[in-house]
Amino acid sequence: MQFRRRKFATSSVAVLALMLSACGGGGGSGTSEPGASHETADKVTIAIASDEGTLTPFTNQTGYPGNNLVKLVFDTLAVVRGDEVVGLLAEELKTEDNQTYTLPLRDGLTWHDGEELTAEDVVFSVEFYRDHAEGDSAVDVSMIEDVSAEGSTVTMVLDRPDPEFSRMVLADMAILPEHLWADVQKVSEAGADLAVGSGPYVLDSYDNSRGYTLTANPDYAPGEVKVGTIEVAVIPEESTQFAALRTGEIDMSTRIVPPQQLEQLQSQANIEIVEGTEFASTLLLFNNGRPPFDDPAVRRAITQAIDTRDLIDTALLGSGTPGSPGFVHPASPMAAGDGSPYDVDAANAALDELGAEPGADGVRVLDGEPMSYDLLVQSTSTDRLRSAELIREMLSEVGIEVKISSMESDSLDAKVWPDYDVAQGRNYDMSMWGWSAPVMLSSGLIAQLLYSDPADGPLNVAGFSDPETDAALDALTAEETLEGRVAAAADLQTRIAEQAPWVTLYYRDGAYAFRSDTYSGWTWQDGRSVLNGFSFVDYDL
Repeated sequence: MQFRRRKFATSSVAVLALMLSACGGGGGSGTSEPGASHETADKVTIAIASDEGTLTPFTNQTGYPGNNLVKLVFDTLAVVRGDEVVGLLAEELKTEDNQTYTLPLRDGLTWHDGEELTAEDVVFSVEFYRDHAEGDSAVDVSMIEDVSAEGSTVTMVLDRPDPEFSRMVLADMAILPEHLWADVQKVSEAGADLAVGSGPYVLDSYDNSRGYTLTANPDYAPGEVKVGTIEVAVIPEESTQFAALRTGEIDMSTRIVPPQQLEQLQSQANIEIVEGTEFASTLLLFNNGRPPFDDPAVRRAITQAIDTRDLIDTALLGSGTPGSPGFVHPASPMAAGDGSPYDVDAANAALDELGAEPGADGVRVLDGEPMSYDLLVQSTSTDRLRSAELIREMLSEVGIEVKISSMESDSLDAKVWPDYDVAQGRNYDMSMWGWSAPVMLSSGLIAQLLYSDPADGPLNVAGFSDPETDAALDALTAEETLEGRVAAAADLQTRIAEQAPWVTLYYRDGAYAFRSDTYSGWTWQDGRSVLNGFSFVDYDL
């Protein structure tokens, strides 16, 4: 799969809200504009790797680029701009205590079918998400104790103060039209006829093998749309996407430019690269519910055997940052520490202490079973395939055999996250995996990666369960100030490093290629790369 994110729910370490964006991304404090010409276009064609469903908040398949496309069709109450959260559908965001939020809607809001967007639609949306907390772009609204409408103003009261609410929920919850969604029961089966939002683009056509046509919303109240039509082409193979970019068949690839092709693309006329800090993570997942991965000592030993710097230097040609043992990107002001636990001697000693004796073939035997495990990896991801091969070599050095199973994303997802419902369990030993940047931009989201109870941890695809970590998460989410969450996040990261529910391998550097002779208005946004509203809309916020 491409990098996934939520139910988003929301995924855990804590503060990142205002603070992460303050550290900026790419060329500025959160946004950067790479080109000065071709700031408008009649049509832009972008390529994605796989079908993203019907582009409703319940049917897209990935956080990136799927949720990014959904957010071009469906608007939110707020939007992250640089290092602040500002109103989008809401004229402004009013709160004095981070618990009661007053949200007057801007004038002239309409749905794509011409119906008026009202405060009642917002109330409906909150209650609908409360009853249908499923799907990659659905949002956790459990903290909203009460929501009401008076005229064109919405009031939300939380169960406790939450300094991240504006970023975590208001800037992420796609507002739904009540007149179309009121009778929907099975959101996972929502068709393209329900992809009717209030965003800058209207879903004009959809073919699950070919892609989408999005046309500019002529009545878009928050700003002026700069590109008339966005053609979204499904091109699974990485090499084919970049070949199409070189020939002008597409104008932008949503894939990060492979390090091997970066210099060549940069030297080609009319192709430019926009770069920024990526907070998306690449992980080695353990099935924490399956022996021997239910033992944190085994997980720690495997973590010690993996040289993440070598993965970056070899698989990414240096274009990345080594993963933090505590999961949080070291460039984040939330990061409590970095440094690699890599130590082959320590890994071997730990396995010896566990009683894992080498067998006749050199593969260790633990509790009567050979330490030979399958590692799932996405067949379309060259860097993950190469990383898996390197991990196989590294673990062989400590007597662990790895068998790589390359498969299509949908097949892999069905084993790791069946029906996107962690309560259904999982069927794998180890898997390459990734979470998109927004997961790391909210403490609530990181919490959902780790909570033992599936109701609180809808993103816990590792099946991790630890009462002390649950207590640390409770302490984190109970903090009412950003400063308090920073301190609580440090404790949580220590716990993650100790328990090693997965190995955070690396964070790839963001580099996206586009044709400047077609359109150069691409704008970087932390957590959304360049596939975001600021690239297509001249907002009046």
